[in-house]
Amino acid sequence: MFLKSRRFVGYNLVFLGFGVFALLIMVVTSVLYSNRTQTYAADALTAARLDALILKYQSDLVDAETSLRGYQLVRRDEYLAPYRDALAEIPADTSAIRDNIARFSRQEIDPKLIDDLLRLGETKLALVRKNLDDLRVGDPDTASMMADSDRGKAAMDAVRAKVDEVQQAAKDVRRRQAGNMREAASTLTTLIALGVGMIVTLTVAAALFILRHMRELDQAREALVEINMNLEERVRSRTEGVLRANDELQRYAYIVSHDLRAPLVNIMGFVSELETSTGILKQHVENSGVDRDDPALAAVFEATDVDIPEALGFIRSSMNRMDNLISEILKLSRAGRRILEPSPIKTAELVQTCIDAIRQRFDDAGATVTIQGALPNIVTDRAAMEQIFSNLLDNAAKYLSGGRPGRIEVRGKTRGGYALFEIEDNGRGVAPADHERIFDLFRRAGVQDRPGDGIGLAHTRAQARRLGGDVTVKSDGSSGTVFTVTIARDLGALLRSETT
Repeated sequence: MFLKSRRFVGYNLVFLGFGVFALLIMVVTSVLYSNRTQTYAADALTAARLDALILKYQSDLVDAETSLRGYQLVRRDEYLAPYRDALAEIPADTSAIRDNIARFSRQEIDPKLIDDLLRLGETKLALVRKNLDDLRVGDPDTASMMADSDRGKAAMDAVRAKVDEVQQAAKDVRRRQAGNMREAASTLTTLIALGVGMIVTLTVAAALFILRHMRELDQAREALVEINMNLEERVRSRTEGVLRANDELQRYAYIVSHDLRAPLVNIMGFVSELETSTGILKQHVENSGVDRDDPALAAVFEATDVDIPEALGFIRSSMNRMDNLISEILKLSRAGRRILEPSPIKTAELVQTCIDAIRQRFDDAGATVTIQGALPNIVTDRAAMEQIFSNLLDNAAKYLSGGRPGRIEVRGKTRGGYALFEIEDNGRGVAPADHERIFDLFRRAGVQDRPGDGIGLAHTRAQARRLGGDVTVKSDGSSGTVFTVTIARDLGALLRSETT
């Protein structure tokens, strides 16, 4: 399933990459052809503007000539107004024409055409000025006027011919750039269509792939649901088996420990009788008047004074230890069979109660105990929680290191439906190899220089597991230990869910 998920992500990344590539191509192409189209449109507009400027230039020359002819006929200055306006506008026309030619993206129109046109215009304008000057100084003869008229007409015809040539060139530019714009638009449309087609194809392929993957997920989900149902059934069956086995083990432990107590009491009674008999025997020997220095009786006095009391002392010590172990086993059995009673608990107050109950042990060890931050409140069995915290706090105080001041901290937090509590000390720690061994019944780790039977941590873990959690340890074996207690935040809800 993991490989399928990776393949699904990989294919989608490929589809996404191709889609991004297609979009990038479309964007770059659009920008490129948009710029080209703008260039073509600008050149066409420049050509149209040049056409208008050329016509205006020609019109100004015609106005100047017409104004001269009117003045020649009537000899009145008001008829020279168009002439003066033409003289004022022609330089601006000339400058505008040259600027417009410079705006082409390339040399679309030969500048020599413009130079020739403007030169012919200057020639025509010079003839107009000369004729006007001749008229102002006196009447020229008829032959001279005819000659000037012929030259003026020839000059104007040359201007008109050059204007037509420039207009044709501008028209060719407009036609060519219009064709370029159509071609660019067609190419851009084709490329966009191809890009859209590619994106649509990729989208359809991705959709089909996703649908296929969703079908596979649905099939896997159905299979997982079936597996979970079977697993839940197997877990329920095994849990019931474990609970039955645990109940049987607890009953067995109770019966065995109870049955062991009876012969142990008998042994303790006979030991007491032996101690009494030994005392009577020793008193009898003392009162018999025999010589204690007699080598033949040395073994008797050694037995009554040393060997028998020492042996009876060992027997009584072993019986006391066995009695303690039987009591602890009975306690574990009763605790395991006790019905849990969930109730709301203010954890900080409960922990403080546990600390106060064994305050003397902390004072004897010179240790400080603090609760860090707010502890989460829970709904659980109070007696079990008191045993858990009491055992772990007592264990922390018991194994503090003598080389540094003792420090024990309690802190807590929540994670989902669980509450986590940490009891940290700066004691001598637990070796990594013993992290699980210390939770085994009657097993202890490290130097055996502290009293104990190896039952406390086993009992603590058993209680935590009954509360829906566990107990784990973290330590490097030298700088302290952190015990983490995990329990259900709401034991009542957990027990109700287990019974439904």
